[in-house]
Amino acid sequence: MISVKSMRAVERKASAMGIDDSILMENAGANAARIVDDMVGLRGREVLVFCGTGNNAGDGLVFARHALILGAKVRIYMMRGKGFLKPLAKRNYAILKNLGLAKHDVGFYTKITPAVSADILVDAMLGIGLKGKVSDEYGKAISLFNSMPGIKVSLDCPSGIDADTGRSMGNVVRPDITITFHDRKRGLSKRNCGQLALAGIGMPK
Repeated sequence: MISVKSMRAVERKASAMGIDDSILMENAGANAARIVDDMVGLRGREVLVFCGTGNNAGDGLVFARHALILGAKVRIYMMRGKGFLKPLAKRNYAILKNLGLAKHDVGFYTKITPAVSADILVDAMLGIGLKGKVSDEYGKAISLFNSMPGIKVSLDCPSGIDADTGRSMGNVVRPDITITFHDRKRGLSKRNCGQLALAGIGMPK
C-alpha cells in the first residue's frame, strides 16, 4: 500500500534512474489495457475513454491505443480541447489522432449525446492528482460517466476519490474495476473502487 506522496517519490526515483515519465505512462496504460482484456475481453468491443487534461488523461490515451491494438473500437471523450492537455497527454493524443487519420478505428468527441454508447467506459479524468473538491465541470462529467451503461473501469483511482483517505471529494466515479498503478493506493477499497487490479509501471516495489 502506498500514499500519493510516496508514489510521487517513486516517480522521481525512476526519473533519476533514467526511466522518464513517458515510459512510466506507456507501461501503466499498456498493462492496464492487457488486464482489462484478460478480465472482460477487448476484441470487438466499443471502448469510450473519458479524458481530463493531466497525466491521468495520458494514461487513458495510452490505454486507448493498446485497446485498439487488442481489437477494440476506440472513442475518446475530451472534456476540454487538446490545448488544455499537459505535454505527455498531448503527445499521446497526437499519436491516437494520427492512427485515426491512418484509417484505424479511433474517434473523438467533445460532447456526449444520447446516441453515444460503449461496452466499456474508462475513467481517465482525475486519478490520484485530485486536490480539493471536485469542480462543477468534472462533477458533470462524472455524473455522465456513471449514468451510461457498460462496464466501468477507473485508471489508478476513481475520479473524485482522495487516493490517500478514500474520502469522496464531491461527485465520484463508481467503477466496476479499478486498475491502480505500481501499488495499491491507501484510500482504495472494495467499497469505492470495485474489483481492484494492479498494473506495473516498470519499477520494482
